[in-house]
Amino acid sequence: MATYLGSSINESPTIVLPAGDKLENARAIALAIKDGAVIKPEAGAHVIGISLIETDETVDKGNDVDIQIKDIGKWVAGEEITVGTELAADAEGRAVPAKAGDFIVGVALSNASEAGTWVKVQIIKAGYKPATA
Repeated sequence: MATYLGSSINESPTIVLPAGDKLENARAIALAIKDGAVIKPEAGAHVIGISLIETDETVDKGNDVDIQIKDIGKWVAGEEITVGTELAADAEGRAVPAKAGDFIVGVALSNASEAGTWVKVQIIKAGYKPATA
């Protein structure tokens, strides 16, 4: 039997990465990784996680960003969302209903009545939504 002196498994639901660009409206948005730093994603693209709601509204390039990569959190909506909806990111990093070909970041656990409101989400990173027949 092996003896372990430590663990390489980090159970934290967050990571910290530098901003690759100046991020405006940076609170509770989805972020992608490019060249070891985080940026706003292309609409429907793969993202690493969601910036924390405590994030400053503006984050200068090179400054650290705390990013939630799993579990339940808050995400700013890009439009009206209903509970149970599979969610993707728009080009501003906001939550929108996932459509065919979009990367599914999470599932809505609450409703959002309009863009700019908070939606409670389960971050699942489920891959790309298939086209329906």
